[in-house]
Amino acid sequence: MSYRIGVIGTGAGHSGSAKPPAPIGELAGPSFEPELIETRLRTFPMTPYDRGLTVLAYVDCAIEAEKAGFDAVFINTVGDYGIDEMRSATGMVVVGAGEATMAMSCNIGRKFSIVTIWPSKMNFIYHERLRSTGMEHRCVSIRNVLSDADVEGVEGAGQAVSSLKDKNTSMIERVLKEIERAVSEDGADTVMLGCTCMAPIGPELAARSSIPVLESMRTGYKTVEVMLSLGVRHSHEAYPKADSANLGAVGALVAGQGDLDLGGDCEVCVVAQEAAE
Repeated sequence: MSYRIGVIGTGAGHSGSAKPPAPIGELAGPSFEPELIETRLRTFPMTPYDRGLTVLAYVDCAIEAEKAGFDAVFINTVGDYGIDEMRSATGMVVVGAGEATMAMSCNIGRKFSIVTIWPSKMNFIYHERLRSTGMEHRCVSIRNVLSDADVEGVEGAGQAVSSLKDKNTSMIERVLKEIERAVSEDGADTVMLGCTCMAPIGPELAARSSIPVLESMRTGYKTVEVMLSLGVRHSHEAYPKADSANLGAVGALVAGQGDLDLGGDCEVCVVAQEAAE
């Protein structure tokens, strides 16, 4: 038996390909078929408002994925946008890169730090995840590599991600410096990378770090395969089943306003670039 896994989190750019991001393609087991699926609403979660729009886009995508016969959805972003809503709206396995990697961090250590390229003005994304998952007491710090001034809008975000795709030596060294500070100054015994866009440099960071470094794309995706193999589903006691009569509402909201582009991170997300290659 093979399982179809929908991968959401490309920045929603229409790449025209179902090919998953390279790290996922390399990890996929023989009984699993990861496929890139793209949202109809394109936005970059630079602010809490934009995050809300991203949730809408991702939930719409997941509902459509279930209709298309997917067995699971992997939210390929540490922000896990729409994860609770997806679990309520669908019967699929739903795994978010952020939640899964936080859980794995607690399996291999006691205190973890989130090290991310994104600036502190975007830490609201991590704070929401930590509160929702109950991990606030296990996370000792959020380490930001870039400053707020470094990331001015989508263009600045694109430049940051391009440096990761190119495995920029300077960026790698800056990330390593923050990892070591997380150990020496914050007391972290484990680090999780704070964006799946950091996947290209994840293996080198792990090899050079003094403590375990979990790359969120790979960790999150393999969690999906494990859950499917075990036949595990989320609990509808925790995520009450949505009224089926309301499931078309999100799609109607998105489709009713056309194929919207609200700043489209398709131009900045490394995952979309890899998928298009």
